[in-house]
Amino acid sequence: MPPASFAPLAIAPAITVTHLLRVVAYVLLFVLVRDVTRRLPGRGRWWAAMPLVAIAAAEAGLGLLQSVQGEEVQGTYLNKNHLAGLLEMALPLAAANAAALFARRARAKAAAMLSVALLIFAGLVRSLSKMGFAAGLAGLFVMGALTIAGRLQGGKKWLAVAGLAVLVLFGFVFLPSDAFVANYGGLTSKGPAALEGRGPIWLETLHLIAAYPAFGCGLGNYETAFLRYQTSVVDRVFTYAHNDYLQVAAELGAAGFLIAAALLLPVFATPFRAAAQGPDRTTRYLGLGCAGAIAAMALHSLTDFNMYVPANALALAWICGIGASLPLGFEKPAAAGHSALFGRIAIGLAFLLIVYAPVRMLFDSQFRSDARAERLFCRFGICDTDAVVTAETLASGGHAAAVPPGELFKALRRDPNAPARWCDTGEAMLRAGRDADAEYCFWQAQALGPHIPPVLMQAADFYYETHRTDRAMQRMARVLVDTDAYDAVIFGWYAEKNLPVGEVLAHGLPPGPRAAEAYMRDLIAGDKGGTKEVWNWIAARELGDGRLAREYLEYLFGKRDYETAAYAWAAYLGAARNGYLESNWVFNGDFESDLSNSAFDWRINAREGVAAAEDTQVTHTGSRSLRIHFEGKENPDYSDVGQVAFVKAGRYRFEAYERTAGITTDRGVGFHIYDRESSSRLDVRTEELTGTHDWTRLDRIVTVPRGTRLLAIEVSRQRSLKFDNRIGGTVWIDSVKLTPLDGSR
Repeated sequence: MPPASFAPLAIAPAITVTHLLRVVAYVLLFVLVRDVTRRLPGRGRWWAAMPLVAIAAAEAGLGLLQSVQGEEVQGTYLNKNHLAGLLEMALPLAAANAAALFARRARAKAAAMLSVALLIFAGLVRSLSKMGFAAGLAGLFVMGALTIAGRLQGGKKWLAVAGLAVLVLFGFVFLPSDAFVANYGGLTSKGPAALEGRGPIWLETLHLIAAYPAFGCGLGNYETAFLRYQTSVVDRVFTYAHNDYLQVAAELGAAGFLIAAALLLPVFATPFRAAAQGPDRTTRYLGLGCAGAIAAMALHSLTDFNMYVPANALALAWICGIGASLPLGFEKPAAAGHSALFGRIAIGLAFLLIVYAPVRMLFDSQFRSDARAERLFCRFGICDTDAVVTAETLASGGHAAAVPPGELFKALRRDPNAPARWCDTGEAMLRAGRDADAEYCFWQAQALGPHIPPVLMQAADFYYETHRTDRAMQRMARVLVDTDAYDAVIFGWYAEKNLPVGEVLAHGLPPGPRAAEAYMRDLIAGDKGGTKEVWNWIAARELGDGRLAREYLEYLFGKRDYETAAYAWAAYLGAARNGYLESNWVFNGDFESDLSNSAFDWRINAREGVAAAEDTQVTHTGSRSLRIHFEGKENPDYSDVGQVAFVKAGRYRFEAYERTAGITTDRGVGFHIYDRESSSRLDVRTEELTGTHDWTRLDRIVTVPRGTRLLAIEVSRQRSLKFDNRIGGTVWIDSVKLTPLDGSR
């Protein structure tokens, strides 16, 4: 590629041109509203605010209708927070106008405007926008505080402001629904979910600001520039920082931020001064409305991007125009020459927009996918590189690598900070046999998007195609560290490439349990080979949890692979196996471990008239036993406590200790041991105890025939045939063992 002839301040100048022209539109609307409002006489200045109030009322009404229909309240916006942005700005204007009408004793008109204000407020509440609701109340608080400051002095003023703050806080807590209040709980989360995911993005935006401190990355270029510093929530693309102040600082740098502040702060300050120092009542009430609207948006901009929504940015420009028109009583008239020059500049900018808008619409509707036409339009700042590359990709069979390299180079020159451009070019270079150039392209892509999953996955494809499988899997592993959104894609890629499980474990999984468990679950869900190897690897590193162990056992039970299941459970238990499959084929026979709901642990089914639970007061060994209490109401055929045990053919000694207290009827409590798959092969019972006995040993020699792999061991009481057959009393079970005898292991 030939060297560039200049270095732009914006990383993607065409995007900046589009956003700059939006700013021009906001400025022109501000000037227009300011000049029109200045020409309106006295109370007539309120007419300048009425269109905004009417639009907000219509949006609020539509939002309430959506709420009644069970839909998300968002009006004609795509997002509830942006609807709230409009409503929170219009609410102070409606409230201020209602107050002005009440002050003039125009009660009917005042009541009508108050109804409009309540409609807007109801729409704001039903939008369920947390910051929108807080900002709306903040706007009303600012109006009230300014009114108090203009009428009271000294301690009374501060006492009244404090009372107003308490009243607003009361409304903040009690006006929204319980569901709305509960939504604020997400703001207190920690980690990646802090401030509903905004916290980490704000911190990473500070790194972007530090990288472009003087002039920023360019207006509108946040999305591309941020990719290099995005290390959290990487499965989402952030076009906005969800904080207007941070985004402006990132895009305009210190110079642009200070220029914007210097121009806007005097504009914002004028309504506040007019509310306190206005020469007439109309000026003061209009000042209150504009000040409340500006304060509401200033607060909401801390957590959202309302100023990047053209409709709301235009609404704020409109309100600022009204505020800037308000007389303060001590202003000097502007010089005639200065006003004329400013007027000519405004007319020139307006003419530019009048030409630009239809040309842009013509381009978007007819030429955006035409590479040759788009190149011509782009000379004037009207570009759509994505559309051209997409069209060329479709024309080349759907593969970016098949796009002519010349077109990819042009796209890359326009947007050299976009990692996707480097990936597309790298794939084309690889297809052309230029491996060194391809590697350079993917190196650049990873430098610009070091944590972006699509970038890393495309780089993995490149390394795999160039026979560096370990590097390919390392890129995939990096994705698994940052997000679980691509787990299925990555594990599917491993399977598609027929990568050995051992190689995946060595290079394709990051440290820690999350990815390992996800990989194991993927193998289980797809009934793929390698589950045993992966489970042993997980168990050896103590990465799995009880839930995964149970899922693996269920999978093995479904395949009737009981031996693998038993040893997998023992591997998971590690030091906590307590002799399981070593000296005792019954797991947790002494009940010392909490019940795990595993296929090899005790099962205790609830049954009416019988209460079964662990007991820490009566034990044979250790600190726990199992207590079963019969209430004397039923004659059950009881088998609701038991477990299964994996066995091989041979002789085993079964023993358990049982204690009874007042067991009635002729049928007592013992153990039933049988082949879980076919009781005809093996079915034995121990002695049954009735009455009252201290700890008594129950034992049987159990001969397991060939073909028997799984024993069911159940606490048993058979139904009595006697007239007096309702069993009552209590039995305790402890020290249950199944020990292999000679050669049974």
